[in-house]
Amino acid sequence: MYKVKNYSQYNDIAKEIKCGTVYPMSMTQGYQSGEAYTDGKAMLFHHDCGFAFLCGDTEETFLNDVYSLMKRSQRRFVLFSEKEYITRFFKKMPDIQINERCFYEYADQGVLTESRAYSIKKIDIELLGQLDGTITPSFSWNADQFLKNGFGYAVMYDNVPVSWAFSAAICNDEVDIGVETAEKYRGKGLAKIAVNEMIKAIIASGKKPVWACHSKNIGSKKLAEGSGFVMTLQCSTIELISGE
Repeated sequence: MYKVKNYSQYNDIAKEIKCGTVYPMSMTQGYQSGEAYTDGKAMLFHHDCGFAFLCGDTEETFLNDVYSLMKRSQRRFVLFSEKEYITRFFKKMPDIQINERCFYEYADQGVLTESRAYSIKKIDIELLGQLDGTITPSFSWNADQFLKNGFGYAVMYDNVPVSWAFSAAICNDEVDIGVETAEKYRGKGLAKIAVNEMIKAIIASGKKPVWACHSKNIGSKKLAEGSGFVMTLQCSTIELISGE
C-alpha cells in the first residue's frame, strides 16, 4: 500500500462507496483534504475529519495494511465498513471496537421551527472564531477551506452564536450537515432552525442534503427525522479502543 499524491483521478472509484460517500468525494473533487492510499486494486480515503473509507478489491493483505496504518496514525481514524467481510476481519483484532452509524437522506421539509427571540447569521470569518463546541467547522475543515468551499448558519442570541449547522462535508452532489447547540440552549428547537436554513441553502445550490450519526445518538436521529430526513443506510464504524 502506498500513498497517492493526486487523488482527484479516483473520483469514479469513490462513487462506489455507499455509506458517507460525500466525504471521499469531497477529497477527489477538491473541496476538502485528506490522504489516500492504494495497492493498485483497493483504495483507502482518510478524510481530514478522521473518517476513513474503503473501496475496490480489498483483500486481506490490504486490510492488514489499513489496520497497521490505523495503529500508527497520529490523528482520528474511524473506518466505515459497509461490507460484512471487512467488519468480520477487524472484529478479530483485540484492540478494535465496532459501532453502527446511520445515514439519512432528505425527504421533505417537515415542520419548521421559528422564534422571534433569535436571529440567523451566515457563518463568516468573524463568527467562525466564536463557535465553541465539539461539532464545529474545524471538525472537518481548515478555516481557509471552509470560507472558500463550505458554508453554515448560526442561531444568534444577544449577538452570541448558540446553535449552528454547517457543511461537514461537501461534494458536487451532496452536503453532509453537522450541527451543535450550546449546552444551556438545548431543548429549545434552535438546532432545527439552523438545520432548516442549511437545507434551504443546500437545495438552492442544486445539491442534496444528507445526514449521518451514531446509531445510539437518539437526539441526532430525532432531529434528522423531525427535519424531514429518512434513514436509508446503516454501516459499521471501526476504530481502536480508547486508551489502547
